[in-house]
Amino acid sequence: MSDTELLPAPAEAGHTLRRDRCVLEPSIRFLRFPLARGRFTATAGYLDDLGLFVELDVPSLRTHPWPLRYFILRRRTTRVLTFTSDEFVVDENRVRIEGRIGNRGLVLDGELRRPDDERIILWAKGILPRSRRAPWYVRRIHVEVAIEFVR
Repeated sequence: MSDTELLPAPAEAGHTLRRDRCVLEPSIRFLRFPLARGRFTATAGYLDDLGLFVELDVPSLRTHPWPLRYFILRRRTTRVLTFTSDEFVVDENRVRIEGRIGNRGLVLDGELRRPDDERIILWAKGILPRSRRAPWYVRRIHVEVAIEFVR
């Protein structure tokens, strides 16, 4: 028997989301300038070796100007929107997350930083493509995420 078989397993392998240090910000842009922005509040989430999961509170969406709310939440009747990663690739500090927000695909590219052993900070951005049934004037939505995870 090896010595490592006697060591206890860690109590918690993943990191949980800090609700006060989480921002998911959708924006509509024209010529790289944001016309409208919004912010969701996260209610739960975790980050582990297998992937990322973030649960967003839909009624908490704060926007400026207010019409952005209708572009993002078209026909949305649920109170919770989830972002789950299908594929989570980390290459040193760079990260690529392929996942789904609701039922639409989203790819995020960004950085993963570890200030100490207890915390992980994730910053990523990507573009949520138009829905297939969306009218011609609906634009793509830029998504930026900044989240802190703790043990």
